[in-house]
Amino acid sequence: MESSAEKLRGLTITSLDEEEDEPELPHRSPSAAGGIGAGYEDEDDDEEEEEAEVTLGFLEKPKHPGLLLRHLFPSKAGGIPAWLDPVNLPSGNSRCCGFCGEPLQFALQIYAPLEDNSAAFHRTLFMFMCPSMACLLRDQHEQWKHRQGSPCRSVKVFRCQLPRSNAFYSSEPPKHNSSDKPLCPGVPASKSWPEYEIAIDYEGAFDSDSCDESNSKSLVMQRPGKPDDMMQSWMDQFEADADNKCWASFQERISRAPKQVLRYCRESNAKPLWALSAGCPSNADIPSCSYCKGPLCYEFQIMPQLLYYFGVKNEPDSLDWATVVVYTCQGSCNQNVSYMEEFAWVQELADIVCAHFD
Repeated sequence: MESSAEKLRGLTITSLDEEEDEPELPHRSPSAAGGIGAGYEDEDDDEEEEEAEVTLGFLEKPKHPGLLLRHLFPSKAGGIPAWLDPVNLPSGNSRCCGFCGEPLQFALQIYAPLEDNSAAFHRTLFMFMCPSMACLLRDQHEQWKHRQGSPCRSVKVFRCQLPRSNAFYSSEPPKHNSSDKPLCPGVPASKSWPEYEIAIDYEGAFDSDSCDESNSKSLVMQRPGKPDDMMQSWMDQFEADADNKCWASFQERISRAPKQVLRYCRESNAKPLWALSAGCPSNADIPSCSYCKGPLCYEFQIMPQLLYYFGVKNEPDSLDWATVVVYTCQGSCNQNVSYMEEFAWVQELADIVCAHFD
């Protein structure tokens, strides 16, 4: 099948202030390409199974705010959600931090319909998180307790899906109208991160032989504010540690496209890209679907560069992570619940520091 994403120019991140002068990126939006992950048909089933193809997400300022309206099924980060079901929204404590009780901030949403599931003709995943690093640290400990009950969380992911025939959208492809106005009830705009469109490209479009090693450092090092000496210290020591294959692999993969904020792959052989073995869940640590009790599967992960675009400063108490990995119901079950909560696993940079220096 012909690729649904155009080639991306390899660009090195310098600073947010310089982005306006950069040439326009030739990504295609996920909605225009049928959603993130669309087009993954195996062209030769007889060949030996290869590594799963990963779709990368990059942030761009939208050319027009109307492009991010819900009826265009956008994939976006920051701002306010473009709810797929605009009526039956998550409510009450489901949209609040389990630790501080404050409303969670919208991080991103991914339009990811499933061709083989008629109930998921339209399907969007929404991620929310508390901006408090103290809450995220507590969340990291609570996630290990998932088998013991319902832990408190500061990171929540909701899945919403609709069949082709539904009460909100026509079965015909949407048309953009520049006069359309955003509509998103129930979310305070005053508490939001900067808004971006998520554009996609395949990881295979980037040449691993030409990647710049320094680019991988920028993913976790480059933030507004003063450099973090502790971060630089342990990164330098990682480089001298020949046994740390996981960290080396993480650096190599992200250096191919250092602007990536998202990695998506729902194929059966897909695996998350972990920064280190410390803080990784075992199969037993991943719970079953809380609705149908079926297995969860890896679907996507967000990368620390997202914090750079959100303007999170590199300070001791600032929000930070190595990656946040999301597992969703393998069957994408339909339980007559508009927004079903999925499972997120947080791997923090503190895990890496402790694992290396303890």
